[in-house]
Amino acid sequence: MAAEAAAQFVILPAVLLGLAISLMELIFVHQDERGMGWLAHGLHAIPVTMLFTFITMNVPFAMSFVPITYAAWMKHIVIVVIGLIAIAKILAAAAIAGRVGEKKIHGMIIGLMIIVAPYAWEFVLADIVGPMLPQLPF
Repeated sequence: MAAEAAAQFVILPAVLLGLAISLMELIFVHQDERGMGWLAHGLHAIPVTMLFTFITMNVPFAMSFVPITYAAWMKHIVIVVIGLIAIAKILAAAAIAGRVGEKKIHGMIIGLMIIVAPYAWEFVLADIVGPMLPQLPF
């Protein structure tokens, strides 16, 4: 039986994917909102999107501190719940803007990208981009 690798705290991959998803959300906000308000909404969305991406990418690390019986499926449930919270936050911010808010489908796409981010890094991007990133001392 193979032992599972220890969970690591992920910084640079979370920042890179967070920036990519934030850029996509900024593009969606620009498409959906007219006038001068799109930039303020878009700049507000960037750190929030990066935060949610950072959290989902570090769920295995955080769960390694929880003293409960660890099952592999538990991290997937936590990541999906965090993604659903992100979708609710994005749609709530769009609803506050009134009739010129972000479209629901765009909010759902961003939320799904946040959910998929840890898996995209682990299964696709880690082998491609990972060797080019500098190694942090911790």
